[in-house]
Amino acid sequence: MKRILPVLLIACSSFSVATAQTYEGKFLEANYDESKVPEYTLPDVLTSFDGQAINTVEAWEETRRPEILTFFEQQLYGEVPEPSSPIKRSFKLLSENKLLLNGLCTQRDVEITLQNEAGSLTMPLVLFVPNKAKGKVPVILLANGSDIRRKNVVLDDSQRYGKTRNGIPLHQLMMRGIGVATVDYESFGKDNRNPEGKISGGIVDLFLKPGQESTLENEWGMIAIWAYALRAGMDYLETDPKVHKDQVATLGCSIGGKVALWAAATDTRFGMTLLATAGHGGDAIWRREYGETLDNMCKYLPTWICRNANKHAKKVHDMPVDQHSLLATMAPRPFYVSNAHHDLWADQIGQWIGTYHAAPAYALYQQKVSFPSLQQPELNQPIVESAIGYHVRSGVHGLELFDWEQYMKFIEFHFLKIKPRTVAEVYSSN
Repeated sequence: MKRILPVLLIACSSFSVATAQTYEGKFLEANYDESKVPEYTLPDVLTSFDGQAINTVEAWEETRRPEILTFFEQQLYGEVPEPSSPIKRSFKLLSENKLLLNGLCTQRDVEITLQNEAGSLTMPLVLFVPNKAKGKVPVILLANGSDIRRKNVVLDDSQRYGKTRNGIPLHQLMMRGIGVATVDYESFGKDNRNPEGKISGGIVDLFLKPGQESTLENEWGMIAIWAYALRAGMDYLETDPKVHKDQVATLGCSIGGKVALWAAATDTRFGMTLLATAGHGGDAIWRREYGETLDNMCKYLPTWICRNANKHAKKVHDMPVDQHSLLATMAPRPFYVSNAHHDLWADQIGQWIGTYHAAPAYALYQQKVSFPSLQQPELNQPIVESAIGYHVRSGVHGLELFDWEQYMKFIEFHFLKIKPRTVAEVYSSN
């Protein structure tokens, strides 16, 4: 496969000294030299493991999509095991503020409880919905860890009017008629960084069999655990009278992007996923061996994935899938990939290649994907009116306002069925 040669700049790490010591070697071992990217062949999205050509929706849904998801479930992220006893879910409305942003928005704080004979745990969810919208609204479900506990999902000072401390452009979302929710997915489990990749505690303890002390080799890693937290958030959103349950989009940045993608891939209740610099284990292909690698993840972040992934750590070219295969399982539901020009660790070129090669699955459904060629789109030139959205923006790793505004336009196009609007058009029409 022909490689695209980028102009490379070195991105600086903002990690603390303590974190750098914890992950000593993690970034130093990475390849950032495009000339060292090996030759590779990507598995064809529309060819099954046994060589069968997939040319119908039926063959995709009955054969190809299930085998892709099964591989990722058993060999990379880990499956959700059967719980030790049936799990009951309940929701409690803790507070409601209908006058947020001078009456533009309603905020609901909800407590989600999962309980069985092994114990119980709770997870907070915060939901914001626009008051002026008629009927049910689309909602972005944002994956993050401790923002609720650290009170980062509250409005910032007046100079950042309408934004939360963690950067959610709340005022603009409400003006566009789009709701937003977030959960504290770390309530379901915190990464214990066990060097053997074994996980216990949190939601895992509700699923352990008698005598079992930690996860098995094929059972869920942290990405799958946190994705399960998003699915529990969806359980609540389905019950909220203001939420359009078929128009909930997962959103995540970095590790949150990996979580958001896996949640949406494994739960078709989510109508869309939005990915910000998700990188490897998300939307960037492993075979480029650029930036983060599967071997690196298994070595330094062994709990993020299941222990079976170690079998593939040094053999990524032998896997019958790559991350473009997982992106393709979203079809026909829309997804959007965003990345940053100088995000070397997440391999923004690998993200584009993964995005591009997911498109054939959408052709089966007659869904329009507006990619003119394999050539990566120009910087800061979003592709929005497409079943697969994409942009690479200026800057570095993270979730920026530019990203949020393209996601909002993408939701307008797909869910609200209107031509995507500029910020000026949004505010001038209200």
